[in-house]
Amino acid sequence: MPFGIQPIHIIIILIVALIIFGPARLPELGRNLGKSLNEFRRGTREMTESFRDEVTRPDESAGAASISKPQPAAEGPFCTQCGAANPSGARFCNKCGAQLPA
Repeated sequence: MPFGIQPIHIIIILIVALIIFGPARLPELGRNLGKSLNEFRRGTREMTESFRDEVTRPDESAGAASISKPQPAAEGPFCTQCGAANPSGARFCNKCGAQLPA
């Protein structure tokens, strides 16, 4: 059996659980445990699928545009570090957090 648990160990665990929780609450606890495991399994499956999609998706930013610094647009204060446009009146860059020129 997995983790070195033998059938006698499972029986002892079930007897202790029956004594602690009582026969009325054991089905409810089992149902909640099953729902929790099912939700965990679903979450890990979704995370694995999204990771697989990210890895297999072709890199759209590859090429000459990713090598050079981004060219800022013609309006608003721009960050001297990353070149991101920021709203007027901003003192710090929204993208990298660097202080904007006055």
